[in-house]
Amino acid sequence: MEISKRQWLIGGGALLVIIAALSAGNAWRSENAPVSGSPTASTTGATAVGTSTLVGEPQQTAAANQPFPINKADTIASWSFKGAYSGNATLTAHAQADIVHLRSLLGKGEYDDYDLYIGMGNDANLLGDGKSAYDAYNRAVAIHPGKGLAYANIGHLMDELGAYHTAADAYAKAVAVEPSMLEYQLQRLTFLTQRFPNDNALILAAFTDASNEFGDSAPVLAIEAQWLTGQGRYADAIKAWQTVKMLSPKDRQASIDAEIARLQAKLQ
Repeated sequence: MEISKRQWLIGGGALLVIIAALSAGNAWRSENAPVSGSPTASTTGATAVGTSTLVGEPQQTAAANQPFPINKADTIASWSFKGAYSGNATLTAHAQADIVHLRSLLGKGEYDDYDLYIGMGNDANLLGDGKSAYDAYNRAVAIHPGKGLAYANIGHLMDELGAYHTAADAYAKAVAVEPSMLEYQLQRLTFLTQRFPNDNALILAAFTDASNEFGDSAPVLAIEAQWLTGQGRYADAIKAWQTVKMLSPKDRQASIDAEIARLQAKLQ
C-alpha cells in the first residue's frame, strides 16, 4: 500500500547521492515506508473536487468541502497525467485493488482515516489520476489539518500537473504546520530551487525558514550549494559545500571534495 510519498529530490549524479546520504538518519520517508499505524497492503503492489469518486469508493463530500486552493496563477489543463503505473496492466490492477482495500478500512478505527486517504491518494497518483489523488489528499487534510504529509503530497501532485504556484503554496503549508519535519523543508527547498530558481526572495525566505528551525544542516546546505551553482555563484557554492563537509562524516567527504574541486576549476 502506498501510504507515504517518496521525497522527490531533483538532481543529477553524484550530487543527488550526496544529498540522499546526508539525509540518512533524519525523518526521511521512502515510498514503501508506511506511516506508523498504517495497515499492511492486501495486494502486491481552483475547483472543488469533493464530489469526485475514488476507484471503489462511493461519493463523499463532507470531508472535502474546502479543498486546498488552486493558485490563481495556475491553470490545470488536464488532471490526467502519465503515472508511474500507467501502461502496466498488472500494477494498475494492484493499485486499483489497493484503493478498494483501503476504502474498506475507513471508519473502522483500526487505522487513522488520514493515513488511509493518503494511501488512496498515492495509489491514484501512481495511476495518473490527478483529480482522485487531489480529492483523497484533501480528505486527509480535513481530518488532520495540522499534519504536513497531505500538503506535501499535494505539492508533489501539483508539480506533476504543472501547477507550480499551487505546489509552492502546498509545500509552504506543509512546512508551516510541521516546521520541525526536515523532510518537508527539503522538499520545499528542492522544488523551489528547481522550479523558481531566479526568485531569490522566495528561495531565500525558504532557506531562512529551514535555518531558523535547524541551524546549519548538511542536507539544507547541500541544496543551497546546488542552487548557488546553478546561479553561477561558484564561490558562494564552495563556501556552502565546505560547511557541508564539516558537518558530514568522513565517508561522505570525498564526494564533497570532488564537487568543490569542480567548482574551483570554474573560478580559474
